[in-house]
Amino acid sequence: MRLRHIEIFSAIMLTGSTNGAAKLLHISQPAVSKMLQHAEQSAGFALFLRSKGKLVPTPEALRLREELGLFDEQLKRIRRLVASLAHGADRPLRIAATPALAHHALPQVMARWCRTFPQSKCELSVAHTREIEHALLLDEIDLGLTMRPVSHPNLVATPVCESTLCAIAPAGWWKNELLDQPLTADDLAGQPLITIDPDDYLGSILSAWLADAAEPPVSNLSVQTYPLGKSLVQQRIGIAIVDSFTANYPAHHPDIQIRPLAIDETLQVYAVTEHSRPPPQSAERLIQFLRDDAPGLSAGESSRS
Repeated sequence: MRLRHIEIFSAIMLTGSTNGAAKLLHISQPAVSKMLQHAEQSAGFALFLRSKGKLVPTPEALRLREELGLFDEQLKRIRRLVASLAHGADRPLRIAATPALAHHALPQVMARWCRTFPQSKCELSVAHTREIEHALLLDEIDLGLTMRPVSHPNLVATPVCESTLCAIAPAGWWKNELLDQPLTADDLAGQPLITIDPDDYLGSILSAWLADAAEPPVSNLSVQTYPLGKSLVQQRIGIAIVDSFTANYPAHHPDIQIRPLAIDETLQVYAVTEHSRPPPQSAERLIQFLRDDAPGLSAGESSRS
């Protein structure tokens, strides 16, 4: 007997009729009758006797049902597992994101993800790119999100969206008519600048950009994360160069001013996975949500439904 024969037999034993089995298996009654006939031909003996329109199990069928008890339970578990995997609820989705993305891009995206997968769990952590790489290689996470290029041969980095570079300053620092004008390196001459660690990808870009300035800014503070740079700006310590997600989160920020940067560089957001472990469906949906919402997040627009 084939697996489909066993499934038909179990459904008839459970419901007592071909009509009941058809409803249980979501197929037609003639299809059940035809498959039952094939099952009996394959087995070489009758499974049911037809009596007054009813199906009565034969002694052989009753004996077969005893042996199939554990099989039926296993089949139910397999069906539940398939349904669970389809909805991303088998195990928690493990994500690590760099600080700017975790704090300023993912909250809105995760809200959409939770509405889409209400029965699913997610473990979200904050890490630097090197830590994300190691966690992926050790199978400690399923997905990494970073704005720094990744080149490890066992990792796959998929571009998701872009972030522009912005200059942020305490409220009232610039005249309102200057806010739409790109800030040049020379505009920072003599200004207090909170710099990003030069070992950071953005830090190396800014170091090269500032090298062409006629007069360098005053840099007494260096930070490793963009959110920390923004927090220091909010304390009126000076200016910082950050990604547009950090600059524009939340949508209303009366304590800072934002100006575009006169630079051609942008920051690419990458979804990073381990080569031999494709991301689950729930991770693919989260990546798509980030791709959909990125323009509004980086422009400070209100969250979408």
